[in-house]
This record gives sequence, structure tokens and C-alpha cells, in this order.
Amino acid sequence: MSALVANARWELIRLVRSKRLFLLVIPVIAGPVGSLLAFLYFAHVQANGTLLTHGTALTMGLFVTGGLAGMVMLDLGALTVGEELARRSHMISFGLPQSRAGILAGRLLVVFGLTLGVFVVGGLLVWPIASAVVPAHAGDAAPLFDPVHLFEGVLCLLLFLGAIAVNASVLTRSSSEALVAGVLAGVLTVAVAGWFTYEGQISMLFPAVLLAVAAVALLWSFLRFESLDT
Repeated sequence: MSALVANARWELIRLVRSKRLFLLVIPVIAGPVGSLLAFLYFAHVQANGTLLTHGTALTMGLFVTGGLAGMVMLDLGALTVGEELARRSHMISFGLPQSRAGILAGRLLVVFGLTLGVFVVGGLLVWPIASAVVPAHAGDAAPLFDPVHLFEGVLCLLLFLGAIAVNASVLTRSSSEALVAGVLAGVLTVAVAGWFTYEGQISMLFPAVLLAVAAVALLWSFLRFESLDT
């Protein structure tokens, strides 16, 4: 546990020194601000027949913030594994007081934790903004997704995307290819979710499956990373 904490602390230092920490500001600022601009636009055109309800506004804001957080998750996840892979020759040539998988786990703990954290902050900021610009009214139509369920679902999606990026980076040993794989996985996941929604069969089982796939992908990645010999 002490080694895991030490690796996590070192990853924080790396994020600060490399200026990647500023990527985490994007979902917190751009998410709520982008949502506010969208809310104001739809509120402006409501006179032309476009009706934006409070629930739909929340859904839109969570999608915007979640999308930005997803790109940050893919970027940081792929780069983290890529850096460790670039140093694998040193890991093989010299004995280490800890496992290679432990080193990677400590770094990813920070990357995943911070990315999920900034989405939570950005998502919670969307709530008062939506309430101020598009207040709820009795008789409003139900949104396509329940905002609370969507919030939880996006958290599972972010973990899934991060796991896919890590898995692809270990498999291909290329951060750029891992980014592409992560983007493709995200597009495919959204398309499948859209199809289930159209069929009226979407439920919380969908994000639960994503969470299970993420757990399996991360486990395989750690086992594979530990056994790298070239």
C-alpha cells in the first residue's frame, strides 16, 4: 500500500511538471460554460417553438461535460501507459523493489481518480446553471434520460474509456493507437446506447456491463504489463 501511495504521489508531481494538470481544468470550466451557452441559445429560440425543459437541459449539460472528461481520460490514460512502456528496458535490466504492475496502478489511480473527480465537479455545476436558466415547471415532459442515472452512467463510461485506452496501449505499445482505439470504443458505445434508447430497452444494466468490461480490461492490462519482456 505504501508503494501504491508513493507512485500516486509521484504521478501528481509528473502531472504538475508536464503541465498536463491543466487538462483537468477543461471539464470543470468548459463543461458548465458550454452548457450555459447552449441553454441561453435554446432559451433565445424558444419563441420560435423550440422548448427546452429543465430535465433536457441537465441531460445536455451532462453530455457536454462528460464528453470533455472522456477526451481527458483517453489522453492521460494512454500517455501514462506509454511513458511506462518507454521505460520498460530499464525495468527489465535492473531489479525493482516493486512490481511493474504496481507502478502502473499507482499512476492510473491518480489519472482515473482526478478525471472522475473533475467530471463530478463539472456535472454538479451544471445543475444550478440549468436551474437558473431553465427552471423546472409542472407538466414538463420527461427528459430522454433521468439526469441522476445519466450522471452515474457517464461515470461508468469514463472508467470504460480509460480501461480501453490502457488496454490498447499495453496491447499495441503505442499511445497514439490507444487514443484511436479509445475514441472508436466511445463512438461504438454511444451508438449502441442510442440504439437501445430508440428501442426503449436502455437501463442501468448498460453502464453496469461497461463497468464489468472495464474491470476485466484493467486486470488483463496489469497482468500483461507485469509480464512484458521486450
